[in-house]
Amino acid sequence: MSKLFSLYKTLFHNDKLNIPALFFMGLGLFGIITLLSSFITDFLLFPFVLVASIASFFAMWYLNILGSLTEQVDKLEATVENLKGSNDKLHNELLALESLRENLKIYAKENKEDFSKVLKDINDSFNRLDNISKENEKVLIARVAQDLEFLDSKAGMKRDEYERFVNRIPNNLKAKFDELGYNSFDKVAGENNMVDYKEIKSIVQSVVA
Repeated sequence: MSKLFSLYKTLFHNDKLNIPALFFMGLGLFGIITLLSSFITDFLLFPFVLVASIASFFAMWYLNILGSLTEQVDKLEATVENLKGSNDKLHNELLALESLRENLKIYAKENKEDFSKVLKDINDSFNRLDNISKENEKVLIARVAQDLEFLDSKAGMKRDEYERFVNRIPNNLKAKFDELGYNSFDKVAGENNMVDYKEIKSIVQSVVA
């Protein structure tokens, strides 16, 4: 302690002569204070920097997931539209064949000719096409339901997913679908407030009959 007082007296006894020493001493003290403050500042800032870094990485991950999800939705939209287009085309062909069958029945009755074999062939073709159309509709509905159900990687469809499913029901089945009340999520959803595979299967069996 005595040495410190002695140094103090030496430095401040004649401040003009010891200006360089005082300057460097002050500079040293400033350096020490700055160093300590930088440590304290870095210590205080570290949690914020850490949180910001984690948040930025999480944001990058989330944007990547969101981009992948958007891409999956776009692909699903394209697939569903193609399937619906094929189904609508097949259904229109089925209606045209049914119209032809009815016209031939009328023609055969009016002309009293034997069209039994022709009608049988047409009926067989109509039944085959009708069965194919129904199977396609079942596949379409099940495929749409499955893809929408697992968009969030979880089993079961929530309200928003089910509403998207309703909008993708084939046009020729929409009237029956609505008539049976399947356009209402609250009516279809189970006690867990979700629409699962069993409920979708029941919808398919009721609508495509």
